[in-house]
Amino acid sequence: MTKIVQVLVDEHKRIRRMLLCFEAELNIFERAEKSDYEILEGSIAYCQEYLDQWHHPREDVLLDLLQRRSPEDARDCESLEDQHLRLARSTKELVKVFEAVERDAMFPRAAIVEMGRTLIGNYRSHLDWEECRFFPVVTAHLSFEDWQDIAKRFADAADPLADNPVDRRYRALFRAIDDA
Repeated sequence: MTKIVQVLVDEHKRIRRMLLCFEAELNIFERAEKSDYEILEGSIAYCQEYLDQWHHPREDVLLDLLQRRSPEDARDCESLEDQHLRLARSTKELVKVFEAVERDAMFPRAAIVEMGRTLIGNYRSHLDWEECRFFPVVTAHLSFEDWQDIAKRFADAADPLADNPVDRRYRALFRAIDDA
């Protein structure tokens, strides 16, 4: 496994732990108990601001290179960009709902929980698909030069959940993940 794929796999591990924390708080929210809104909001912000803006675009770059190196094998991975777009749309919809609720809009609790659970399920399926289908194909077909080029592009984004985050929105989520 290349260093870049290992970075993505490590991020997937943090994403899975984030999803567990998000799910736990969503379950508390569903029971109308006091959930930790910092964890809920941090999870959604992480999906929108890091995964949609940095993590997924880097994987899309890998797909672009794969399409040039092995078009036949890339066909099996063509759904990657669509998966990323669907996840981004679902996240954006959930963000809008949470923002509206913060402004005192009324939404059925069950609808919010369902949206959250759908996002969690879609993310888990997506991570499984990438790890089983996409990463092995990319690893098999990209050249040493491809990986060097990609490494330069990957250098500019650090996962805010990899270390104790500077951004306060991720602090509660980071602590929850660390405890999970």
